[in-house]
Amino acid sequence: MATQYTVLLPVREGDIWRVRIVWPSGAVRHFGKFASKKDAVDWIAGHSRLTMPAEETSPPTAPSE
Repeated sequence: MATQYTVLLPVREGDIWRVRIVWPSGAVRHFGKFASKKDAVDWIAGHSRLTMPAEETSPPTAPSE
C-alpha cells in the first residue's frame, strides 16, 4: 500500500491567497488569509512537517526501562 501524503497548495480566492490543505483522507480545507502568493508559499515552507506521513511526525516514545 502506498503512503499517502497531505498536500499544501497556495490558492487565490478573490483578493486574498489561502493554503489549500488536502488530507490523505481526501478532505479539503482552506487555511489563512494571505496578502500575496509569496506569503502563502512561505507559510507552506514553514509548515512542511504537515506533508510528512504520520509515522514520521509522531512524537518519540520514552525508552523502556
